[in-house]
Amino acid sequence: MLIAALFISALVSPTLAVFECSSHETTAFVRIARARLDGTPVVISTAGHDLTCAQYCRNNIEPTTGAQRVCASFNFDGRETCYFFDDAAAPAGTSQLTANPSANNFYYEKTCIPNVSAHEACTYRSFSFERTRNTQLEGFIKKTVKTENREACLSVCLKEKDFVCKSVNFHYADNSCELNVEDRRSKPTHVKMAEGVDYYDNNCLSRQNRCGPSGGNLVFVKTTNFEIRYYDHTQSVEAQESYCLQKCLDSLNTFCRSVEFNPKEKNCIVSDEDTFSRADQQGQVVGKDYYEPICVAADLSSSTCRQQAAFERFIGSSIEGEVVASAQGVTISDCISLCFQNLNCKSINYDRTASSCFIYAVGRSDANIKANPSMDYYEFNCESQFGGMALCTNEGIRFIVNTKEPYTGAIYAAERFSTCSQVVENAKQISITFPPPTVTSDCGTVIRDGKMEALVVVSLDGVLPHQVTTEWDRFYRVSCDVSMDKMVKEGSVVVTTIFEASSQNTTVLDVATPPPVSAELQILNQLEEPLHKASIGDPLLLVITSEQAGPHNMMVTECTATRVGGYGDSVPFTLIENGCPRYPALVGPVEQDFDKNRLKSDLRAFRLDGSYDVQIICSVMFCAGPNGCPVSNCLDSGTNELFMSHGRKKRSVEFENDGEETLSAVIRVFAEGEEDEKSEMQNMTNSITSSESSHDLVCLSEIWFVSSVVTISLVCLLLSALIVVWGCHNIHAQPVKNMA
Repeated sequence: MLIAALFISALVSPTLAVFECSSHETTAFVRIARARLDGTPVVISTAGHDLTCAQYCRNNIEPTTGAQRVCASFNFDGRETCYFFDDAAAPAGTSQLTANPSANNFYYEKTCIPNVSAHEACTYRSFSFERTRNTQLEGFIKKTVKTENREACLSVCLKEKDFVCKSVNFHYADNSCELNVEDRRSKPTHVKMAEGVDYYDNNCLSRQNRCGPSGGNLVFVKTTNFEIRYYDHTQSVEAQESYCLQKCLDSLNTFCRSVEFNPKEKNCIVSDEDTFSRADQQGQVVGKDYYEPICVAADLSSSTCRQQAAFERFIGSSIEGEVVASAQGVTISDCISLCFQNLNCKSINYDRTASSCFIYAVGRSDANIKANPSMDYYEFNCESQFGGMALCTNEGIRFIVNTKEPYTGAIYAAERFSTCSQVVENAKQISITFPPPTVTSDCGTVIRDGKMEALVVVSLDGVLPHQVTTEWDRFYRVSCDVSMDKMVKEGSVVVTTIFEASSQNTTVLDVATPPPVSAELQILNQLEEPLHKASIGDPLLLVITSEQAGPHNMMVTECTATRVGGYGDSVPFTLIENGCPRYPALVGPVEQDFDKNRLKSDLRAFRLDGSYDVQIICSVMFCAGPNGCPVSNCLDSGTNELFMSHGRKKRSVEFENDGEETLSAVIRVFAEGEEDEKSEMQNMTNSITSSESSHDLVCLSEIWFVSSVVTISLVCLLLSALIVVWGCHNIHAQPVKNMA
């Protein structure tokens, strides 16, 4: 890109040392939108965009000559021109910000963030945080810490590991640093003016964590013939719309908040601005389509979009028809989530002034569209096969599942299947009510921060019993506000948050192997490393090894999973029966691994509702005959195809049964969202594992044990006899040798 620069002579004060970062600090930028530094710049450059300007300023390089020149801050016009300064706005520097700049002004201030890497501070982007002065976000503080200064506060946010720090409130009076789990876009009604407090958006979030740790997906909302004016960012030429949207998802240099695509010219613009930040700089334009990625707390696995964008937005319009669901005081993200969860949803009216959401079962082809300045109309371009929703009632939280096709399965409270579950067969709707904990603890509901919450599992995997939780089941966390009147009337819709399984701590107990036979059951990860972390659905290996027997001399007859501790009745779950896996997608056939001298089987991590710990007990038969153990021919009930498994299907006279033993291992499996219960279960698990490891780990059949003892005794007698004979022979032979 051609770079032109204009140098301006000015008398400026010496640059403060604060703009030179030490070895333990990373140079980053804090941006203020609609702001401009007063004074005369030392350099004016048409560098192209703010990312290039930030690189020049970060490295103290003059854009045209490449000479070293100290840079403390710069103004950006939103298009291509940057104005570099060797001073910054107070209190970091001595200059001041212009009182009322135009909308297309952005101020970037260099700062030194301690104890973070360049990657953590996302120096590949033009700025790390966006500052809003005299403002704070209320109601979503996850952690409060006292820091030395503002930069230390920003460092704490970037290094936070227990949750996603999406924004920060910093109080200058006492250096109090408040880390938020939401931001001004996700919770705009909670942004308040506050003297002495600045709000900072974390601009270093990635595609993986921008929607938070508790699930959520990105969908695109399209507005045809629309653009954000006076702000261009990363541009490229893309062959089609889908490539441009993918550019947004994969963008590293820009926190993509919007995309503009010209179908005719193939021009793709990825920007960190959106209609929220540029509300007064947007409007109609012919030939350009505008897209915004929206975080939705909805399960999209059962939805098929017919177009690249899930929704098409029509600004200042609304549809006429009967409302099938509604929600008050929600964001457009919440409203879209509600549409995904309601199988009847065809369109949305969203009231921007009242933050209200209205769901309709009709679209433009079936109903009239009218002008409405306070409303935006959204046409749904996807079709859901499965939807979950919740209603707040005076009896508790009523959770409802609707399906397109008849459904056989169950809904139950996580860890409470025996006391709180609902099972149906061939139904298109299933519902269950979770009462408050003040009424009963059967459903495990809790009241936290003025909300009643329940953790719900929807069994969709077809695995019986239903309380076997696999990767094909769905988890929902639902809540109702108990501090208001929402619990006293039917019909208040609560948008549910869906979360997925993630890695948590896992414990595998060692198996005792007393002589004379040593055999071991292990659960390994796919790298065949000792298992330390697992989650529901993780691919694992179930491995059986023996020093005395090879894979051809062993076969698995039965494997059963039982729950260790926990709540309610424990129902054993048979994994392998008569040598054949009952659910091949969950537990694969037993294979002979001659390279590593073992038996192995693919296993998907699961658990039995009521406890985090699952004990897997397998019976292993040893075959000492010349032909080894026979193979079992098993039938896959899903495909009606035969497959082989190296387990015994029935007793056979063709091999010699030399013994059988029972092996056991315990695995701990968590799903995300259960951190609160984790510490409670830890003490219980410790006591259980100490007792479980002392018995029922390796058992020998009576015949095998007796025969082994007899065999060893006979060998010992034979050796004793040989020693006696050899000794007597030496005694008699010695005199003869002396006489000679």
